[in-house]
Formats: sequence, C-alpha cells, structure tokens
Amino acid sequence: MKILNSITFVLLLIFIGCNNESQNKTDSESLKATEIRVAAYNVEVSRNATAKEIGEALKEYNLDIIAFSEAPGGSWTNEIADILGMHHVIVGQYSTAGHDDKYKSIASKTPFFETDEILMTDTLHTVTKAKTVADGIELAVYSVHFPFGWRDQAHIDETTAKISSFVDYLKERQNDEISIVLGDFNFIPTNDLMKSIYHEMFKEAGLDFTWNALGIDATKVNTHNAFKPEDEGNGNVIDHIMYNPSKAVAIDGSIIEIQPPLSDHKPVWALIQLKSD
Repeated sequence: MKILNSITFVLLLIFIGCNNESQNKTDSESLKATEIRVAAYNVEVSRNATAKEIGEALKEYNLDIIAFSEAPGGSWTNEIADILGMHHVIVGQYSTAGHDDKYKSIASKTPFFETDEILMTDTLHTVTKAKTVADGIELAVYSVHFPFGWRDQAHIDETTAKISSFVDYLKERQNDEISIVLGDFNFIPTNDLMKSIYHEMFKEAGLDFTWNALGIDATKVNTHNAFKPEDEGNGNVIDHIMYNPSKAVAIDGSIIEIQPPLSDHKPVWALIQLKSD
C-alpha cells in the first residue's frame, strides 16, 4: 500500500508539473505582442543614389513597411521593395506640389487590401494610403509629404488649411483604425522653447510622434540637411513616424545615419508594438 501511495504521489507531481508547463506556455503566448518595423525616407527623387543603393543601405533594418517621399514614379519603389523582401507596392496618383516625379509611395511585406489617395483640399498635396494586416491586426498606413508654409501669410494659411483637412480625416477614424503616418511632415515637434501648431493639431486628434517614447531629444538631432555638416544636431527634425499612443508604442528606433548621405533627408525608423484590446 505504501508503494502504491508513493507511485500515486509521483504521478500526481508529474501531472501538476505538466499542467503548469502547459499553462506557462499559454500565458507566454498570450503575452506575445505584435510588432512591426517601419520607416520613412524622403529620397529627393533619387538624385544622389540609385534605388539599389538606397535599398541596400536599408536592408539591415529588416523592415516590414516603408514609406517614401519624393519617390520617382514607375518601377522605382518596386526596385527597392525587391531588395527589402517586400512584394506589395503602391505609388501615389499625384506628384507633390505638381513637381516632376515626386510621389508618395509605400512598400510592404504584407498585402494591401485597400488603397486610397486623400486630397488635402487639392491634388497638389495628397496623402497616399494603404491598409494591411499584421498578425491579424488591421493597420492603415499613410505616406505624407506636407507643404512648408513660410513665404508669406497666404502661404502659411494655405499650408494650415491643408494639414488641418488631413488631421480632420484622421480624427474621424481613430475609434476604428490603427493609423501609422510616415514621411516628410516639414515641421519640427513641439518642444520646451517652441510650440508647433501643426504638431498640436495631431496631438489633439490623438496621434503623436515616436521621439518621446524612444527617449530622443529632437532638438539635438536633425533629419535635414544631411549634406550640410554645419546643420548636424540643429534640431531640424522634419521627418517623422506617428501613431496613436493608446493603440501602439514605439519600443525601438532612431534616425538612420548613412555615410555618405544618399539624400538631403535622413531616413527614420521605428519598431512599433501594437497594443492588444
């Protein structure tokens, strides 16, 4: 009888151990979050580097999605996408500000199931949009290149109206989608010395840049002009990645330093963790 009791006790311990191991594995799997690696790059119409050179420079970041500003039309984005292992590409319908060959484009490892071109009051400034799914989570990805209002008050008012129209578009969708906005925003973030009215618009809509989450002081770095060493660290950070902090968080990322530069802008990247419901 004692021997049987001992055997029963050992079998019970094994059973409990197996159950605990199975439960721990289930808990671990449930805690595993969906992460995507994204980037934005204004490539200055590929004036200073070929698509192949740009693709090779970005390859080590193992990106899932990349958005380009000032991308040449045709197959240019596809050439980079092939190097980056991305088989899904969209090129915007309208060249930015009516300039030759300055398109917004997006490349992705996951398929697009819905695309759109959003007018910012007219066809001179638009936003290229694509929806995709990562690990069962739907994302809306926006490639942007905003105007830069500086010449006179009329130009500033025009820029403000265009950015405001896109912010309103996003605001209406924050209850229903996870928005990732990437590109050349042409304005620096709000900081202790200066408040950006455009940045504040996005924050009021529930979206923000990655810089605070990443612990990067944007006043001490720059994304433009990469060709001017005297501009290094001057706070001219105008290329950004943006998301809704209630739905996602940047857990890694930076400004990508490429030497020699391949564009007057520097690419930016982030590893974004999507929050579960």
